[in-house]
Amino acid sequence: MEHPDSYNNRTTSNRQPAQQSFQIHSPPSNATRPVGSRKSSSFVPRLTLMVVMFFFILCLIIFIAWLVIHPLDPAIRLNSLSVSNITVSNPQFAANYDIEFTVNNTNKKVNLFVDQVEVMVNYRKGRLSSKILGKSEYLVKMSEARLKVELGRDAVCSLKDKVFKDISDEWSKKMVNFNVKLFVSAGFEIGVLPTKQRTMEFQCMNLPVEFFSTKGTGKLMSGGKDCLVHA
Repeated sequence: MEHPDSYNNRTTSNRQPAQQSFQIHSPPSNATRPVGSRKSSSFVPRLTLMVVMFFFILCLIIFIAWLVIHPLDPAIRLNSLSVSNITVSNPQFAANYDIEFTVNNTNKKVNLFVDQVEVMVNYRKGRLSSKILGKSEYLVKMSEARLKVELGRDAVCSLKDKVFKDISDEWSKKMVNFNVKLFVSAGFEIGVLPTKQRTMEFQCMNLPVEFFSTKGTGKLMSGGKDCLVHA
């Protein structure tokens, strides 16, 4: 006959639940991202590259177009030069200068826009006077325009001793050789192409001015002179 205690122990052991083990699985670090996320992340670099390539090709086309067109520099001629109201006092040779130029756009297909002109009157390497002109000129193809410049005594510059002595000696002999320089900032225009900007230096050298008296007005002896582009 089975003992009651052993029966109770067996019944209790049968009622105990079986132990269960749990494992937590973490997703792998290289889990695949959604397809939409991959597409959006790769779209921005591609768009940037396309924009950069577009502007590069556009700039290359514009460069080649202007290279083929090859616009010509304007032709500038000094028509007249007069010098008046002279005062000679070391280290300055003060005077009024009246100059007239002709600016010619020699291009058959390209328009010319003269934005700014700086005019200098020199004696040898010494600057006598200078002025910046704010007036703009627009010259269509194969056209010309007159440019008048007045340089007053307020723009006079000081000279070195050797230069002042030489110009004073020439002026006492009623004959002075002046040089005139122009710094021209201009733009070339044709069709839908962007404007091509260029800055040029023109030199009008050896301009003999004759004075009939030390108090009178000096006039350019020659009938005018073409100004050369200085590279």
